Amino acid sequence: MEKLTRKDFEKMSLSELLSLAEEKRVKGWKSLNKAKLVEAILKLSSVEDKLEARKAAVRATATAAPAEVHHEEQKIAQSKYYVGPAVAQTFKETDFVFPQGYGVDKIVLLVRDPYWMHTYWEITWGKIQSVKAQYGDDTISQSRYVLRVLDVNNASPDKPNSYFDVDVAPGANSWYINVPNPNCAYCVDIGFLTRDGKFILLARSNVVMTPRAGVSDVFDEQWMTLEEYDKIYALSGGLNVGLSSGEIRKAMKKKLESLTSSGFVSSGAVSSFSRRHEEKKRGFFLVVDTELILYGVTMPDAKLTIQGVPKKLNPDGTFSARFALPDGKQVIQVKGISSDDNGENTITPIVTKETTYDEKHN
Repeated sequence: MEKLTRKDFEKMSLSELLSLAEEKRVKGWKSLNKAKLVEAILKLSSVEDKLEARKAAVRATATAAPAEVHHEEQKIAQSKYYVGPAVAQTFKETDFVFPQGYGVDKIVLLVRDPYWMHTYWEITWGKIQSVKAQYGDDTISQSRYVLRVLDVNNASPDKPNSYFDVDVAPGANSWYINVPNPNCAYCVDIGFLTRDGKFILLARSNVVMTPRAGVSDVFDEQWMTLEEYDKIYALSGGLNVGLSSGEIRKAMKKKLESLTSSGFVSSGAVSSFSRRHEEKKRGFFLVVDTELILYGVTMPDAKLTIQGVPKKLNPDGTFSARFALPDGKQVIQVKGISSDDNGENTITPIVTKETTYDEKHN
């Protein structure tokens, strides 16, 4: 069989390369992209070529008995899967035991839900002894061992908004804490609370933020109110960003009035200029204009095109665009490509608009 070159591998599809990598037992093949798969397969092929050459040399020069030649070939084949010294074979999983501690004074705070947090800590014996030497053995032995929970929402741990203490058992190294406020920043100190109310700090945790409780205040695009559509219209470039809902409606009204007074309405107007001019003479007119707002979200580092035109994404991966909506069918192809070019999605909204005009005069 003819030996495959780098160009041959590069011409293969990703699925073909993945199948080949699986067959050749390439390490971690499932997570590799096309370029890395090609490199890994080429490297493995080179190793296999060297092994085949060695086997051929053994056959050509062997003077030993056939059984010895076969034994040598087995050793060569096994060398393909050599992963390290033979000492690894004597390792037993049960020989390793996680240590009781790591000799570091530390406390870590984690969030469980809007009203519960979990913390774990390690306070070394040396730390306890140094505190006893500083404040006296009797003072520490008569003190409470507590977690001081600090409300640091828009504040620092040194000047918290408020705090409360939780008594913990001397031998404990973890605890669940019930907190009063969701959507709030917390920090935890562990230490001794003396009989005269003095708090002796042993370690301070990281700061965490509990999540919101209840229904999210982020609007759902499938069930928007008119005010929320106004927000998207403004963000898409239809109006100035930052206007209130009332200001948006006023600006939209002003826009339509200016279009009417100028005798021009963008694509989708209901009638010709002469008809609108005649209606203005009669003292009554009606103008209807339509626009289409498209919006969505993808990975922040993706490449996006709308109708073949590149579209810049917001930092969080969201995007929006505004189109005039004339009568007829609009095909709006939206294509997203991952930053590594290995993923591609295309979504194509097709919008059809038909305007009717019914004129009546008394």
